Amino acid sequence: MNALSLPANPSWLRLPSLRRLLIGLALIGSFLSQFSVAWMLRNQIAIGFSDFSAFYMGGKIVASGNGGNLYDLVTQARVEGAYTVRSDTASFLPYNHAPFEAVLLAPLAVFPYPTACWIWWVCNLLLGFLVLFLLRPQLPRLNTWLALAILGMGFFQPLLTAECQGQDSVLSLLLFTVCFVNLVRGQAWIAGSALAFTIYKPQLALAMIAILAITSEKRWRILAGFIETCLGLAALSIAMLGWRACAAYPAFVERFAADFDDVKSRTETMPNLRGLMYPIFGTHLSHPVFVLLVGAVSVLFVLAALWASRGKCGTVQGKHLQFALAVTVTEIVAYHGFLHDMTVLLLPLFLVWNSLAETGLTTWRRRVLAAIVLLLFCRVFLPASSLPFYACASIALFALLCLEIRGSGEPAVETV
Repeated sequence: MNALSLPANPSWLRLPSLRRLLIGLALIGSFLSQFSVAWMLRNQIAIGFSDFSAFYMGGKIVASGNGGNLYDLVTQARVEGAYTVRSDTASFLPYNHAPFEAVLLAPLAVFPYPTACWIWWVCNLLLGFLVLFLLRPQLPRLNTWLALAILGMGFFQPLLTAECQGQDSVLSLLLFTVCFVNLVRGQAWIAGSALAFTIYKPQLALAMIAILAITSEKRWRILAGFIETCLGLAALSIAMLGWRACAAYPAFVERFAADFDDVKSRTETMPNLRGLMYPIFGTHLSHPVFVLLVGAVSVLFVLAALWASRGKCGTVQGKHLQFALAVTVTEIVAYHGFLHDMTVLLLPLFLVWNSLAETGLTTWRRRVLAAIVLLLFCRVFLPASSLPFYACASIALFALLCLEIRGSGEPAVETV
């Protein structure tokens, strides 16, 4: 064992009672960390100053039998104004997600808004812990240090933000994890199907499925699962809401995106390539030219990821790093994203953590990778800064993953 690597199975962790105690303490600590942030913001959340107000409104419109008007702004403002301080079309937060997501959230609408907020918070908490449960069989070193992983999750800033905002990013993390686990198990159709459920975040789902379709030998099974599930979700949406509401969705999103692009401060805060490039180019170029520039650079990032994925040996760790690279570049090139969307980055961080613990920090690349992983988990403890921390850290993680995967110099293999 390399001196810089974590021991595979420390003798003091072989004691079942001690291991259970550490995991129990970690669960308590992680829960308290996540709960304390939500509790401090409870008053703002209760009056509607969170993204969950839009999700609840979408579910309430569907639950009331008025799903045909889901994307009508007047209807949305009226419904949301009944339980938040946002009471007119100029100030309310619109529901701009996929129709099927409103259908899935409709059961929460039977509860009062504050109660539904806390129910959704508990769901997000449990979904986060479920991610670690699913990864345990695939990542033995992470399983060994499960207590540390539980604590790390509890202090991961994007996840804390997602929970307080009542966002669906923790669900996205779970679905990406289900995709990974089933690719490892050889169940490509299920992997593609799991990824299809993230189509409510098309900027993530479409980029990820494109990468898997190019790099995986089981691309047709993955694509079949993805396309068939998307069609099933479309059929569900039409059955519950009708053709008119579903047909209105693309135009509604386009209108929302156009209004959003007019707000400079929102674009600058995006923790992705677009947000990183905006202060440099966005103020000097017209919007169409800037979009083309971001698209061109995004293509270069994806091509670099595809190039790197062709160079790793057929080890389990190599395949894990390839998937970590695919998720990381997906987050970087996603045209629309906020801090809570970086919750999905937990999956590649756990994959890299497991790989480094297996191989040891024997090269400068691995030592820097370990430093980046540590920084991302500890960001919440660092001083606030106007610098684009997550965009820069993600790009650094991407670059080092490319170098680490190519570093073997061995023949190409399938991505997971």
